[in-house]
Amino acid sequence: MRGWQKAAAAAAAAAGTLGAAAAFGFRRAVLRRDRTEEEWDKKIYDSAYGGCHDEIVADIQWFFAQKPEEVSIRSRDGLRLKGYCLEAPSAKGCVLLFHGFRSRGVMDFAMVLPELYQSGYSLLVVDQRAHGRSEGKYIGYGILERYDCQQWAFYMDAKTGGRVPLFLEGMSMGAATVMMAAELPLPKSVRGIVADCGYNSAWEEVRHCIHRWYRLPAFPVLHLTDLLCRALAGYSLRDTTASKSLANSRLPILLIHGTGDDFVPASMTAENYAAAAGEKRQVLVEGAVHAASYLMDRERCKKELLDFLDAHAKL
Repeated sequence: MRGWQKAAAAAAAAAGTLGAAAAFGFRRAVLRRDRTEEEWDKKIYDSAYGGCHDEIVADIQWFFAQKPEEVSIRSRDGLRLKGYCLEAPSAKGCVLLFHGFRSRGVMDFAMVLPELYQSGYSLLVVDQRAHGRSEGKYIGYGILERYDCQQWAFYMDAKTGGRVPLFLEGMSMGAATVMMAAELPLPKSVRGIVADCGYNSAWEEVRHCIHRWYRLPAFPVLHLTDLLCRALAGYSLRDTTASKSLANSRLPILLIHGTGDDFVPASMTAENYAAAAGEKRQVLVEGAVHAASYLMDRERCKKELLDFLDAHAKL
């Protein structure tokens, strides 16, 4: 084989390897993947929630024992999105809950659901697009889901006749969803945002995960993955950031993060806090890993959450 032929073969092999890596990254990061109930149960055991497995299962059972209403909306791109609505008697507010990446609301918020409800708050537990009972093939990292959040807010505003204060709360990717929705037109009944361990930028979060999980440089795999996002899912990981949205919003925000989080670094919440233009409070839980602040310092997080909700529900 001649020199130029060897070079061409090497280039083709390299291109094929990069293409395969990008396709793998796209599948892992963006394509929908549903779990069985056994896989969900194992996820609880294998996560930071493992030590609270029985309590989480009991709280999920409590929620469904209240017979929440199954509700749905149609997204602006035609997807049927679903959630569970549990209305509290004489509710002083309603909390719309958005779960994290490849998770589900009844698990991410299991331990806070009874406490919110018993404190007088109605609950809307959303299945984000490409998760659970909601339709969708592609996960949007909050970039697509922010518009879904906006529509859920208008849905609950109409459902409650605009008379009940609404709060948007998210965990991890759900936190990015509610923060990115902050700059969109929202009902006047939306009084505040709660963001637990949310990232600032989808681009930077995926870059971080490529290094954390695979010890690979971001270039060119991240760029090729983003190219697939644009071509197939209709968005770029660079389309917006949470900090940009918060800078354009006057909504009060409570930000929570664990200092031991190596999935979404706490520095991202620091960026979001610095950018927020409205009333803001940041709560850092020493040593808490991803999505575990409420587990590590339950009384403090519960007090901060209820104080925030109660203060703004009265405005």
